[in-house]
Amino acid sequence: MELKNIEFPNADLNFIDNPYPALKDFREESPVFYDEKSDLIYLTKYEDVKSIQSSKKYVSAKPANLEGDREWDSRKKAYDYFGRTEEFSLLNLEGSAHNELRGLVAKAFSIRQVELLRPFIENKSREILDPLIGSSFDLIHDYAQPFSIAIMGELLGVPESRYDDFLRWSNDIVRMYDLQVSEENAEIAEKSAEEFYFYTDSLIDEKLKEPGDDMITRLANVTENDQKLSKDQIICTAILLLNAGHEATVNTIGNGISALISNDIETKSLNEEYDVKNIVEELLRWDSPLQFFQRWSLEDTEVRGYKIPKNAKVAILLGSANRDDEIFKNAKEINFQRENLNHTSFGGGMHFCLGAHLARLELEASFNNLFEYSWNLEAKPERTGAFGIRGFKKVMVSA
Repeated sequence: MELKNIEFPNADLNFIDNPYPALKDFREESPVFYDEKSDLIYLTKYEDVKSIQSSKKYVSAKPANLEGDREWDSRKKAYDYFGRTEEFSLLNLEGSAHNELRGLVAKAFSIRQVELLRPFIENKSREILDPLIGSSFDLIHDYAQPFSIAIMGELLGVPESRYDDFLRWSNDIVRMYDLQVSEENAEIAEKSAEEFYFYTDSLIDEKLKEPGDDMITRLANVTENDQKLSKDQIICTAILLLNAGHEATVNTIGNGISALISNDIETKSLNEEYDVKNIVEELLRWDSPLQFFQRWSLEDTEVRGYKIPKNAKVAILLGSANRDDEIFKNAKEINFQRENLNHTSFGGGMHFCLGAHLARLELEASFNNLFEYSWNLEAKPERTGAFGIRGFKKVMVSA
């Protein structure tokens, strides 16, 4: 079958506010379609998204035989330092290059090492939240962001005096990851990528001279078969951990609490009624902080009878897949007793999120503390305006 040409409505603010009704229509009427404007083939169904996440016929990195990707490649070529922070990103590497780098990074980022952060994470959540109770405050800027960035700082070995810089760099650089990027946002992202690059380069030098018990030190010293990570590989890994870990945690907290209040679900003692692990997974499914990911096809394939040509660029819609009623019964409802917790929000296959264990630990600790109170929304939260990384500008709450 030939693909329909449908313009994806990612610039429509009503769609950004609540994309799920439109995504349901796509799943039912045009589960696979092409958008000429973005030059993307969109996949909306859970089984198709999961299949491509684990398929060796699709890759994250642009095939070497292609001249370029008129959107993504132009960003990396036009913006040198952004390109440098992407060059060795695990999200963009395939095959042995990916496996070798991931193996080294995994040795420096084990579940055991993350678990050692649990006391710090639990204490930091309480330290930031306690003074806010009894007042009206912004859940994003006053709690979630300082909480998450402190954990990333502790993990990477960044001094507290630079936390504000890391927060700004992360917020700026992720502007590059949406479907369409304005020149203004690209310039902001490039400037912060440059600042991040040079700061982390100097931080690596410091850790080599005076090692600490932190991720940068471990990345700078980890070895496998006499191989070590280069500085650029460490910098790319650090920016990936910062952006993926920080943004996912912050937006899941904001999306999650807003969802509970909007759906009239009492927050106080919710973790006593249901396992907090199930609560975290269901909130990640219900309103995914990452809505799409891109892949390239290595050969001619078919999805649901639709032809996907070789070298096509494909967008797998994670948020849509997580609302597929064929997989999740009454998917639009929040249900903490689902047997199926296998959402797509952490990716899949060889690109399954390396920091999923840290994100889950952060979210469990955070929600355990937040669920000590009944929360109210002081105003309707406003979305950031981005489709890809889904979150709010602010979420004004009171307990």
